[in-house]
Amino acid sequence: AACASISRVPLVHASMAHRHLLIFALLPCWAAAAPVNEAACPDTTAVPSCTGPTSVEEYWVQLASQGHYDKSKRPACGNSTFAGPTVVEVQLYLTQVNEVDQKLGQVTVNGYMRSWWHDPRLAFRSEAEGGCLDAVRMAGADAEGIWEPDLYFDNLVSLHTHESRLLEIYPDGGVWKSEQITLTVKSPISLGKLPYDMHTARIVVASYSQDISLMRVIPRGGAVGRSSSGGGRSGVGIIAAPLSSSVWAFGAEEGHHAHRGFETPALVEIKFSWDYVTLEFHYSRMPKYYVDQVILPSLLFLTVSYIQFWVDPAAAPARAALAVIPVLIQRTLSNQVYKSLPEGSQRMWLSDYVATTIFISVLAACQFGVVQFCQLQEKRRAAKLAGLQKAGEVARKLFNVCEQDGTTLLDLLSECSAQQVSVDSDLPVAADVRVSVGEPFTEMQPNMSATSSTSMPCKIKSERAVRYGMSEADLLFIKYAQVIFERFDQDKSGQCQPSEVRRGLTYFNIFLSTASTASLMGMFLRDEGERTPFDEMKLTLTFEQFTRLLSKVENYTIHAKACHRGSVSMVAKMQGLAPSKRCDFLARALFLVAVSLMVTVFYLLRPLY
Repeated sequence: AACASISRVPLVHASMAHRHLLIFALLPCWAAAAPVNEAACPDTTAVPSCTGPTSVEEYWVQLASQGHYDKSKRPACGNSTFAGPTVVEVQLYLTQVNEVDQKLGQVTVNGYMRSWWHDPRLAFRSEAEGGCLDAVRMAGADAEGIWEPDLYFDNLVSLHTHESRLLEIYPDGGVWKSEQITLTVKSPISLGKLPYDMHTARIVVASYSQDISLMRVIPRGGAVGRSSSGGGRSGVGIIAAPLSSSVWAFGAEEGHHAHRGFETPALVEIKFSWDYVTLEFHYSRMPKYYVDQVILPSLLFLTVSYIQFWVDPAAAPARAALAVIPVLIQRTLSNQVYKSLPEGSQRMWLSDYVATTIFISVLAACQFGVVQFCQLQEKRRAAKLAGLQKAGEVARKLFNVCEQDGTTLLDLLSECSAQQVSVDSDLPVAADVRVSVGEPFTEMQPNMSATSSTSMPCKIKSERAVRYGMSEADLLFIKYAQVIFERFDQDKSGQCQPSEVRRGLTYFNIFLSTASTASLMGMFLRDEGERTPFDEMKLTLTFEQFTRLLSKVENYTIHAKACHRGSVSMVAKMQGLAPSKRCDFLARALFLVAVSLMVTVFYLLRPLY
């Protein structure tokens, strides 16, 4: 207006001095009206005419001119007639999850803690009302002159407040505060479903000194809590920027990925007349690490345990290595699981899984011990057969005597056995002979003579054994065959059927199915010049025939097994295997079933952990 009035003064009629004064007066006006260099100062707009503060300093001057501002006095919610507690809204803008400490159950986050409240004493004219500002923005120490709510974190472990602090005051007296923080809170972690576990991190905010009669704390846009049940979940408690982690996936629910960002409501509870707002977000583990480093290696080393069932038990060092090494390695895997986890009594899916794989590996190692025990038994029984075959000359002599005398082998063995006599008989007795007075045996005194008047029973070699030149050691293995024959001759008929002969042959380390045994008996009897029925299962053997068969059984076993190869029943197949091989055969099948069942059951039971 001043420039316009001066410019209307005619310079033609003015004196020279007056002209110079007018030109100097118009220079600022011409400079203000000159166009702005857009390159040096882009996006300029015309400066509006306004009244009111244009800076923080001017705002404080205006606030002081309105009277004394007491920042220790909270702003009441309401009006001059009705006043209530101050309502404070809170929200966390989450920028980063720094650490999840699974051992201590702590979560460290970085972000901006925001709060909103209304203080009518701070109101000023907006631009629409002719003022110069729509918001007074303060940073750092400039924002320390007004009332602020005394908020604290109820489950706090540690708090680091950065220098980044911003406060905005709006024309209606609304206040917004934002402060950058690094926060560590105690948040229990349930590892039951590890490595497919999901967790909820909770940050509990409350007023330190103001109960619900003076201050109500709610999430941004949420509802005020009620005394009976609180306010439930409402508003927006956390706004998260896109988060990235190689271990965790963050989101509001399962399947929500970190790179999208998310928002979560907050829970309002009233405890002992105080508002507690729980800001929470969910996060789940990405299981790839544990799958690659624990679950799959456990299955691979179970495979190593399985390989031992295909290794010859006679190769004991190799078999023992395959049995023991998987147990040790899986124990190391179990220790690795607990390396970053709390060593508590909590049931965990992964620890139970690894413990089960260790248990199966230990069972596989124990199976090797059972196989070794069976092999020792088989060696003892094979030695009995070798001893019987070694005494073949004695057996043939007995067979010839039986044919000459027309007696049975059982009767002949009885006659060749040691006989009991009395010491006072005319037979000579050795000075240190062992005599039998019932049981047990007692030793005679060395000075006892053959003509002693004492009559005590003793055992001597039989006349037939002396006549044929047979020692009791020669008859030992044949008598063992007699014991086995009589054990399985259940009807005491002196004849054994194929099923009974099969069980008897096992005591000499010969393992055949019942059908193969019947075939073997048929071949043997035909070689002995006897006729056999078409149904070989009706064949029987006497003890003499059984002993003859044992003396040359190796000539028939290979052929008997070959005749029944192909599609045979499982029972017949198991009968034809030695106990050690039978254990390996069963272990090969049962081990695969056990591992498959273990994996299936564990993944089906995972939701129950």
